[in-house]
Amino acid sequence: MTEKLETEKINYTCHSGGCAGSDMEWENQCNNYGIKTIAYSFYNHKQDGKNPKVLTVEELEEGYSKCRIANKSLKRNFDGIIYPYVKNLLARNWFQVKNSEAVFAIINKFLTQDTVAGGTGWAVQMAIDCDKPVFVYYQDNMCGGWFRYMPVAGFESLRGEIPTLTKNFAGIGTREITDNGKRAIKEILEKNFKV
Repeated sequence: MTEKLETEKINYTCHSGGCAGSDMEWENQCNNYGIKTIAYSFYNHKQDGKNPKVLTVEELEEGYSKCRIANKSLKRNFDGIIYPYVKNLLARNWFQVKNSEAVFAIINKFLTQDTVAGGTGWAVQMAIDCDKPVFVYYQDNMCGGWFRYMPVAGFESLRGEIPTLTKNFAGIGTREITDNGKRAIKEILEKNFKV
């Protein structure tokens, strides 16, 4: 591996959540390339990231406000969530988005042409609300692959193309990552950091 490639990798940061599944797969595979991952967290949050960033109460409040904006599109009743832990999980997603230039997510399901299921759907929607590029890898065996969010059209298939990472990227996704999702992370890193 060349010294130039090593220096380039050091300048990349993966913003994630340190949770089991896609978060830790991104972190573990990024570690193989010398890419630092910041795992956003909060007090009493169980996560496994090696570089946690514990958010303050004020930062979580900022995240709540972004969740409320995302909720207008998702229609999931954020303020009806009674468990503070769950609200904090969703609010910390904002910092993965805020500190990245683009979002790369591993998903199990689209809800509509414009929205993604699960907790990952909140981060994806926050990125869409901020006009940040969003790429999702749909793990389905039959019609899976990388999709990009396009305003007006919604998610469109990249037809076998692998997207290019930004220097500050959110590497996130479902806890139920499959071999397809793991392979997608491996391939996107290989594409960006050819040896």
